Amino acid sequence: MSREAVQKILEAGAQAPSGSNSQPWRFDVRGNEIRVWAFPEKDHPILNFRHRGTWVAHGALIENIAIAASALGYKADIKIFPDHSKPNLTAIIGLTASTPRDEPLYHAIPRRATNRKPYKPTPLTFEEKLELLAVNQEDKEDVILTEDPDDIRRLGAAMSVNEVVMLEDRKLHKLFFDEIVWTEAEEKERKSGLYLKTMELTPPPQLALKIFKYWPVMHFFNRLGLAEMIAKDNAKVYSAAAAYIGVIVNDSDKEFVTAGRVMERIWLTGTKLGLSVHLLTGVLFLWQRIIAEGGKGFSQKHAELVKRAYGKVASTFKVGDNKMVALLLRIGRGDPPSAKSSKKPPTVYISD
Repeated sequence: MSREAVQKILEAGAQAPSGSNSQPWRFDVRGNEIRVWAFPEKDHPILNFRHRGTWVAHGALIENIAIAASALGYKADIKIFPDHSKPNLTAIIGLTASTPRDEPLYHAIPRRATNRKPYKPTPLTFEEKLELLAVNQEDKEDVILTEDPDDIRRLGAAMSVNEVVMLEDRKLHKLFFDEIVWTEAEEKERKSGLYLKTMELTPPPQLALKIFKYWPVMHFFNRLGLAEMIAKDNAKVYSAAAAYIGVIVNDSDKEFVTAGRVMERIWLTGTKLGLSVHLLTGVLFLWQRIIAEGGKGFSQKHAELVKRAYGKVASTFKVGDNKMVALLLRIGRGDPPSAKSSKKPPTVYISD
């Protein structure tokens, strides 16, 4: 297997989404075998509960690798968490020569982007819904689409609770503002973080954000209800969608890798269809931590807000206590995103 082929496959893999564009991965290549290593410390220390944000990102990464390998004439044999003594070894992927396949999603990989703009209320066509839901043939019940307007409004309001907690909690406030990349020059240099332009703010809120990064200022305005006002505005954006798709899993780290693979196929399929996609996870990961740790580190107000918000999400998708909503994707037709986050070249160690 040529180094050029390996490089192309891993460059496609590294186009995967990750929390605040953290890109928490590295690759070791020996012959036709790729070892995928995780670096969960690069991800959000509070939202990345049990490293599950990292596992979702690695699932998307692995899916990109599988698609790219197939397009370039290789079959990927994927083993997830192959060695329990090495918990950060996410996968070993063996590649064997095969006939190149026509993979329409391969061409969508470099075009995939987060679009945080409001979407038009135009419904999805039957064919679009069929194609979006065809990504998970084995467990169809684990990918659920709703286009009911009441469901969409309920989900939009529930997911906006993330902003209340993030802006009112001092630790989360600091982490959020530390992740923001303010200028295009800084974004091109860092190639990580939350790029301001991708947040789709108009100039007045952009200016206000630079003031609100100072906690005493933010804390003062929160007393006047600012965080709740921002959440209500964001709920309107989150409710501007043709549909939501929920990815439902068991309480298992391995299933979060699988959820990442499913999510990426949905996102790439949406990209291929010309649809806009926005992944929403904040409340879902906050809820997991609050439930597992009894609300430790959170105010009672915020713990209850998150639990109620997650309850609305779970009831919308009729998810019982034995499963959980891992990921939510807002889907519709929107204007193109104002910017796209840059990606670093993949870190690859090759042994002959």
